[in-house]
Amino acid sequence: MSSHIPLPKEKHNKSKLFVTRSHLLSKKHEHSKLIQTHPFNHQITIISQSTTVRETLAKYIGPYYNVTLKLSDFIDPAFISNYIKRNTLIALSSNRYIDADDVFAIDGQKLILSVGKDTYETLGLVGKSAQFPVERGSRFVVEIDLLDCMDPAKKYYQRVHNRLNAVLNEPVEFLVGYFDKNTGTPVTFDIPGATIVTPQVDTRSVPNMLVPNVPECLISTNEQTDTWTEHAHELFEWIGLAASCSQAVAGTSDEQTSAYTVPEPTSKDMHVVTVRGLLSATAIHSVINELVAARTEFYVCVWGFDDAPVSWNSSEHNFYVSGENMYAQAYVPHKNCCLSFQACGPWDAFS
Repeated sequence: MSSHIPLPKEKHNKSKLFVTRSHLLSKKHEHSKLIQTHPFNHQITIISQSTTVRETLAKYIGPYYNVTLKLSDFIDPAFISNYIKRNTLIALSSNRYIDADDVFAIDGQKLILSVGKDTYETLGLVGKSAQFPVERGSRFVVEIDLLDCMDPAKKYYQRVHNRLNAVLNEPVEFLVGYFDKNTGTPVTFDIPGATIVTPQVDTRSVPNMLVPNVPECLISTNEQTDTWTEHAHELFEWIGLAASCSQAVAGTSDEQTSAYTVPEPTSKDMHVVTVRGLLSATAIHSVINELVAARTEFYVCVWGFDDAPVSWNSSEHNFYVSGENMYAQAYVPHKNCCLSFQACGPWDAFS
């Protein structure tokens, strides 16, 4: 079950928060779909009492690449055969802003071009008017299927190849992740000029962290009363504070100056592990599956790239006052429950 909290009154200037309660044994796998349909991730934080989370993360999350390529390189038949068809390739143009620049990405098997009006009119490839900005016709999105249409014998391939070389022929710097399609673990990307980038890992131990008890009403019911909504907001806020090791939840804040109070807290020794880089959605899912199997409560925060052209389920994404597209999850394995929170900025088409 999913809902807005709060429901936006105006479509294009309100951030959105979706809350989903899912059963870990349900065939719907809602908590898993949330993870696997969010391709462009740059940071994960896990909050747990376990001392082995860092090792679990290291099993699945590893190096990615910084490489400069032309867009036409991605549609080369040899590239498609060697990389796109074999495993999962994620690429995002770096040092470009989705609200100001032409931005390019690969989401597995699809090349996405999010471009301004001048580029689109010169490019001559069929796309659609972007939903954001609100002024129609100022930005366009072109999507190219790298599997079905990229046969050099076909006229469509020849046209795409010619137009990319004619209009978007400058080398572009990309972050590229190449991952095993089943586990999300890194696979060697042996393109000339590619530089290996190692994710940054930070581990912090917080003794006597103030951890709220997940309210029973969030676990057991779908009825969204005012109390249910308040508890959901409180839990989401706590996960964010815990992910940053805020003094407000570390038990070290001054009660007279702190405006935040942990609801019904229990003091626990917690470990907060953060990884930053280009992170595979499948790898994140593999990590979480292992932690669920351990049957202890834990909490997850994952942040998407502000300037990615899509968020969940290929929904169009842009930047307004923020480029927020992140999610948090609270896992309560002994009750087979996961509470998921998806936060979207105002210019995100996910709904």
